[in-house]
Amino acid sequence: MYDSVTIDDLELHEGMNGVHLRAVGYELRPKQMRPNVWVYEAGETSTKHRHQEQEELYHVLSGQFEMDFFDDEEMKEESLELEAGDVVVVSPDQLRQLRCLEDGEVFVVGAPNAKDDGVVVD
Repeated sequence: MYDSVTIDDLELHEGMNGVHLRAVGYELRPKQMRPNVWVYEAGETSTKHRHQEQEELYHVLSGQFEMDFFDDEEMKEESLELEAGDVVVVSPDQLRQLRCLEDGEVFVVGAPNAKDDGVVVD
């Protein structure tokens, strides 16, 4: 059995930090993962966060981004520049924040499908 959807047909919803998303997971209801397409304007950022158990895969569909990685004291350790076609997988315990440099979209898949798994750091 399978389900499918066209991303452009999904309604845009306001997500965290004012960033918009297309709720792929809400539409398709997968049991093992949480997929979404996040739609950013230049200058917008995701929350600085980690997860309790969810590993995340980020696939940049368009635009340019920078992903910052932080140590346990919340000091920036490293930045990774990302553009269309780039894919990165981040472990649950890695503190990270995505920053949009040029308007774009990022397909994010978290697994396992753990509701309210994110730990946001201010």
